[in-house]
Amino acid sequence: MPKIKILTGYVVGFFLLATSLTANLTPTGMAAGVAKGVATSILIVTGEVKAGHIISHKNSNYAPATEPFDNDILGVIVESSSLALVDTGNPDAKLIMQKGEAQILASSSAGDIKTGDYITSSETPGVGQKADKNGFVVGRALEDLTINPETNMGLVWSAIEPKYTYVNNTMKTNLLDALRSGSLSPLLNPVESLRYILAALIVAATFIIGFSTFGKSSGRTIEALGRNPLAQKSIKTAMVFNMILAFGVMLIGLALAYLILVL
Repeated sequence: MPKIKILTGYVVGFFLLATSLTANLTPTGMAAGVAKGVATSILIVTGEVKAGHIISHKNSNYAPATEPFDNDILGVIVESSSLALVDTGNPDAKLIMQKGEAQILASSSAGDIKTGDYITSSETPGVGQKADKNGFVVGRALEDLTINPETNMGLVWSAIEPKYTYVNNTMKTNLLDALRSGSLSPLLNPVESLRYILAALIVAATFIIGFSTFGKSSGRTIEALGRNPLAQKSIKTAMVFNMILAFGVMLIGLALAYLILVL
């Protein structure tokens, strides 16, 4: 009987310990406040920072990001990490996660952040927001953002990977924005780069076909007018039809390119 009681005590104790640890686990399987990946220590020279703040590297200084889609985003401040490279000679240094999994302090100023949404910087120093268009992001949400009503902010677990990315948002994308983003295609992943290259080839091909067809038909029309002036009306009608057809081909090419970029 004593052995059974001791064994039962061990089982109960282990169960309580496991329950306590599980209650503090995040969706990524890490305890709250602990990042997953390699964090390095840096010295923040401007502004106060805390865990979750997005940090930019400008003019050789580290500071909270203060503009949306900041191209100089470096990473996110964390309290601790599964592996940390700490500068022991500088007690004021903070840990920053540049690639891994960590919490980002964000708001819903640009819309509710859902699982899979990209997160970028905002006008609020260090605070993230939903990336609703193409631009530089700090990472991608691994869960839905839960807002604290008192601060209108919250911590959201995210995959940290600062980079320029293409955000698929057909409601806020037009052809000019898409073509402008295409100029940055070398910064995107290979799949996105292929989309821009394919769209550009389609536009170029349809314009070449359209102008070539219109040029040839115009030449033949001029020759026909010289040979048969009495058929001037019908020849001009055919010329207008060929012009409409050529421009129609160009418009179809632009439409196809647009669909490739936004779908």
